[in-house]
Amino acid sequence: MLKSLIKKIIFYDKLYFLLKDSFIYESRKKSMGQLANTIYGYPSKKFFVIGITGTNGKTTTANLIHTIVNDHVAKTVMISTANIKIGNQDLPNTKKMTSLDVFDLQSILATAKDSWCKIAVLEVSSHGLDQYRFEGVDFDFAVLTNITHDHLDFHGTFERYAQSKEKLFKYVLSNKKQNKYASFPSDDKIWRQRFEDMPFDKKLSYSVTASSSLKAENIQISAAWTAFSILYLGKPYNITTKLVGEFNVYNILAALSVVLQMGVDIDQAIATIASFETVTGRMEHIEKNGIHCFVDFAHTPDALDKTLDYLNQIKWSGRLITVFWATGNRDKTKRPIMWEIADKYSDILIATDDDPDIENRLEILAQLTMNVKNKHQGKNLFIIPERKLAITFACEIAQPGDMIMFAGKGHETVQYTNFGKRTWSDREEILKNL
Repeated sequence: MLKSLIKKIIFYDKLYFLLKDSFIYESRKKSMGQLANTIYGYPSKKFFVIGITGTNGKTTTANLIHTIVNDHVAKTVMISTANIKIGNQDLPNTKKMTSLDVFDLQSILATAKDSWCKIAVLEVSSHGLDQYRFEGVDFDFAVLTNITHDHLDFHGTFERYAQSKEKLFKYVLSNKKQNKYASFPSDDKIWRQRFEDMPFDKKLSYSVTASSSLKAENIQISAAWTAFSILYLGKPYNITTKLVGEFNVYNILAALSVVLQMGVDIDQAIATIASFETVTGRMEHIEKNGIHCFVDFAHTPDALDKTLDYLNQIKWSGRLITVFWATGNRDKTKRPIMWEIADKYSDILIATDDDPDIENRLEILAQLTMNVKNKHQGKNLFIIPERKLAITFACEIAQPGDMIMFAGKGHETVQYTNFGKRTWSDREEILKNL
């Protein structure tokens, strides 16, 4: 809290744009990366390193890739927003960061090397790329999930945000690794052209709507499973998964585009996907007495739109109740966009806290609800700042057949309130109230 307050007092968010492009900032960050590598013995040199970047889907994609290659290729370490895995050992990521500090990152990689891991799967955020947190890590493989609206408070413009993501692919091309791999979605023509022109040794594109190396067709969705087919090397394959929604079809395709290039047998990969369980806090389904609750990390317009659209497609005669939020001290430009999305899909909206941190919680909620068009407060719009009370209220008003979407916190185990940091779990609060 003190660090955040000091940053606010000195207008750090405004100074940062002047600092981040300076030679001094770059030199300092790179030197910290080199120091961390020196201390821990450049552990990533011993790994085949897969980096996954994108706005949404990174955590599920990383967990899918880890499970497949750990089962069928070699012992693998993975670092994602939600969890850290060394082989079959699953640890929570308590740092509340997608891309760890350089010293934490190198420490975990060194531990994994000593545990005989041969492959590393790393979630790579735009912040981490801009801040040189991966200095000294030679990536073999770059994976893009998607690029949509997020973090404009940090990057300033969408183009700069995209350029940050692009750095991962340039890292692969510029290092001394023998073979250079990439995969990317081909649905977006702009980004398809940008990455197709890069000279990788091997690359695969994947898609739901466009021509690609891996294209999903005949997609069927339900509350418990998703089924679709792909055509690979002229042969059709059917895939059924416990991961729900079309957005998870993209995550599966991204994972397949990686493991197939690594030489994993496609039938083995599909079998692993079929048994793969939902990642904690990623469309995690909790059902009791006919009430269906979904816990998801959705914190971008694209993610919220896709998850709520999916729930509308599978809901029966019941209502969709959305417990909604906005994180403090983060990209404020996406708040009205996300509110319009929530308003569009939901029968009942409950506005509540996410991580207000040092930004006034009531001002955040006022910004969220000021342009409501289709809801009336006290009828189908409720403003309940305390998240614990909001979850209790949502569970109390829910009826059999209703669906409740708890957006924003997902897997997280802490909440940064106006009154300080506290232990938190959406899932545990839901189970107490159902």
